[in-house]
Amino acid sequence: MTLAGPDGESKHDRASLDCLLDPHVIAVVGASRDPAKWGRRILEYTGRAGFGGALYGVNPAVADLNLARVKTVAALADIGQPIDLAVLARPAPAVPELLDECAALGVKSILITAAGFGELGGEHLEAERRMVARARDAGIRLLGPNTFGMFVAASGVNLTPREHIPPGSVAMLSQSGNVVVGMYEQARQAGFGFSACVGVGNQVDVGLGELLAYFADDPASAVIAVYVEGLRGSGAEFRAGLTACREAGKAVVVLKAGRSSQASSAVATHTGALASDERVWEAVLAESGAILVESTQDLADALAIAGSVGRHRGRAMVITDGGGDSVLAIDWLTASGLSMAVLSAETRSGLEKLTPAAAPRVEACNPVTLDTAGGVEDDPILLARCARLAAMDEGVDLIVVGGLFGGYPKMLDRELACAAELIDLHKSGHPVVVQSAFALSDAEPISWLRESGITVLPTVDRVAIALSRTLLPPANDARPSTADTSARAPGPAVLPVTDSADALRFVGIDVPPISVVRTPRDLAVAAAAASYPACVKIADTAVAHKSDVGGVFLNLADAAEVEAAAVRLWARFPGSPLLIMPSLAGGSEFLVGTGSDPLFGPFVVVGKGGIWAETDPDLAILMAPVDEQAARRALLSLRCAPTFIGGRGRPGIDIAAMARLIVAMSRLAIQRPELSVEVNPVIAYPDGYAVADVRASRRRGE
Repeated sequence: MTLAGPDGESKHDRASLDCLLDPHVIAVVGASRDPAKWGRRILEYTGRAGFGGALYGVNPAVADLNLARVKTVAALADIGQPIDLAVLARPAPAVPELLDECAALGVKSILITAAGFGELGGEHLEAERRMVARARDAGIRLLGPNTFGMFVAASGVNLTPREHIPPGSVAMLSQSGNVVVGMYEQARQAGFGFSACVGVGNQVDVGLGELLAYFADDPASAVIAVYVEGLRGSGAEFRAGLTACREAGKAVVVLKAGRSSQASSAVATHTGALASDERVWEAVLAESGAILVESTQDLADALAIAGSVGRHRGRAMVITDGGGDSVLAIDWLTASGLSMAVLSAETRSGLEKLTPAAAPRVEACNPVTLDTAGGVEDDPILLARCARLAAMDEGVDLIVVGGLFGGYPKMLDRELACAAELIDLHKSGHPVVVQSAFALSDAEPISWLRESGITVLPTVDRVAIALSRTLLPPANDARPSTADTSARAPGPAVLPVTDSADALRFVGIDVPPISVVRTPRDLAVAAAAASYPACVKIADTAVAHKSDVGGVFLNLADAAEVEAAAVRLWARFPGSPLLIMPSLAGGSEFLVGTGSDPLFGPFVVVGKGGIWAETDPDLAILMAPVDEQAARRALLSLRCAPTFIGGRGRPGIDIAAMARLIVAMSRLAIQRPELSVEVNPVIAYPDGYAVADVRASRRRGE
């Protein structure tokens, strides 16, 4: 399989990763007789993991490692057959010579665990670059360095520091070994396991993007988890990997670390302050439908739900054994973006008959609370009966069972019968999620649920948050980011306003007539030719916020008023050029800007414009290219959308025209990636829009 990024560049083929992730001959260089040494442990773990190929331990000082299924050799050359994977369990200084040896023998892939390479910078980074160049010349794939290793269940390979990894269908790709090991314990509690765990380390060759594409095509992996701090090189391959997972119908859950870092690029526009590297990451993940989480617990819970429930529309039926649990469930589920399912009259009638006479009721029969005589405390099977009835309703997407399930030891048989019913319901395509105060206990009913794929979590807030992560994106799925950032690095060269306007015209965006004047003579000529009413503003490229400094005069009726305004501006800003253009009618003000992220490339920002653009960020970021449908979704995703879609006697804006403007700005972002161009405000009307101001900057040296 050949991978291609959004730029069309051909990537590595799948076969080159098979030799790494599905090897038939593995050689561990640095194997030891010391049971505490990593080079011995991975041989033991892989030998017991069901590896069906040939396993070699390489150590010139040991005649026999005394490991079942492991052949001991003094050197790689003694193996006498093609080597798919060489694991270099040796310190960093020994790696270059070993790599040369591997190249001479035609080794297909190498896993390097040692730290002490590019992450230290300086001469270590140079050594890493030489190592990568040597491997590429020899056609060797490299995983690492500075990696905790890899585990692939289907291949029977466990080249990691931990042996007892919970089995399951999650493929985890990580830049941190500790995060993965911590996830093992959380996975056991949440009831899921792993088909694979791969540490990418420094990503000198095999990186997250290529691995995403590989596991998108892996039948043993239903969900992909990613812990990422950053990427090496271009982000195109990462985006291609996310796209491959989306096309394969596999959820990708991402924990992004380093979210508080400063803005990725500095531009002298609002866009530079608003579009931090974190916002671009959010946009990249959103466009592929990936799920962004905020903590390891959040990651574990979302993985459990993604594996057991999948993506869903969020219409929940709640059944509990306590009134407090019902109220909390309503609060948390609705606050998290889910909805309480609206039941048919037939379903309500059936649930009414099942609910004990003294139990509290709501007219909609959702939630159902079974906490009185004749309820769950008398017979837990009642939970399952209500769940089965509700699941038949077309308005119900999932069943949330809450309360104290697993905490009725005197009715263990009835709880087990209820568990069996819930399991049958879940496996028949009616997703069930359980919240129980006894979720972390070893109660047998809880174990049954988990072992059968039902997610059991201890609190309703964790259930609600995890379910919100896995909601299907709504039609307006380009959601605005709300991360706060004001970091701005110096350096971009701001273009004259006429050059900025020309950049817009270059992609077909209409810009009102603009005149820039520097002398009274120029002013008189421009005032005579201006359209009225007109406006005059300072055109000093050093001033980003003209209205903040009193640098704008609007609605000037004639040439005399224009000249008077100019005199006042020159008195306050001596030597500043002035801009004369038509004064525009009021309307809904937007910001539309372009930028280019170092990893992911060109993007477009669209949001609330005018003087409050930075004070109250309300925006969406779209990765270029953008089509009109995506542009419309972005506009309708803004918090301010209700103010411009029309109503209460006010006309709406021309959304189609605004979408075309965003598409044109997308073209500009691609064609002129060295520029950051911002239209703010662009004034939207019921029948079009008008550009009120434009500002562009070019990165130094471009």
